[in-house]
Amino acid sequence: MKNLSLFLLFFFFFNFIVFSQQKIVSLTPSLTESLYLLNEEDNVVGITTFCRRVSEKQKIVGTYLEPNIEEIVKLSADIVVVSKEGSRKEVVDRLKKFNIKVIVFNPVNNFVELKQQFIKLGKILNKEEYAKKIVKEYEDKLTKFKINKTKKVLCVIGIQPIFVASDKSYIGEIIKYAGGENVIKSKINYPQVSIEKILELRPEVIISPSMGNNEQEIKNFFSKYKDIPAVKNNKIFVLQTNILCQPTIKNFYTAVNEVYKILNEDE
Repeated sequence: MKNLSLFLLFFFFFNFIVFSQQKIVSLTPSLTESLYLLNEEDNVVGITTFCRRVSEKQKIVGTYLEPNIEEIVKLSADIVVVSKEGSRKEVVDRLKKFNIKVIVFNPVNNFVELKQQFIKLGKILNKEEYAKKIVKEYEDKLTKFKINKTKKVLCVIGIQPIFVASDKSYIGEIIKYAGGENVIKSKINYPQVSIEKILELRPEVIISPSMGNNEQEIKNFFSKYKDIPAVKNNKIFVLQTNILCQPTIKNFYTAVNEVYKILNEDE
């Protein structure tokens, strides 16, 4: 009986080590960051040009939309993880022909989906309980935000033409958790709107990711529309793109915290 117990202990320990040391290629920046959060950086052997590189050993395998299949195959990857938003079916199909396990994750639009994705990733890597622990830590942190007064918020993604984040989008979820009221109500996550529509909605705060637009460009664009309360009161803020647009458990909390501070800076 003792020998059997030792054998089972060795068996599970050996399988855990082998399983947790799989070579992983990530084709989506947010999934790359989630892998790092799960302490898998040593096993991430391939990333895209848009992913944060944490080791010179990591191979760049193309871009988010155009990964290099040959480079991925050369890495002898055990798993390739990618979001359905960025992956093309033909890329996934080609990888599967090389007997590479490809796991395609659905896009994330809210905190519930974000938690589910992170736990699923943890489960794949035999770290489900660890992933759940991390989720619980950030859930607890999010409960500490005290919402006293709601302000009308607009998130501008691009200004020529104007694209914005609706209440159904991932950014819309950040605004909600921070205590803001998203002025854009739409079934489309990131609809195009006119400046006349924004004048009508009268947002009190305007936020924007830094992608291509710096704070001064945004302010210059809106400067002639003084009837907008956010413009009149100089409440236009540009946040780092990765924090606002890269859906990870950590980034979600950081973004909520940043928007919360903006909404409550006068309190």
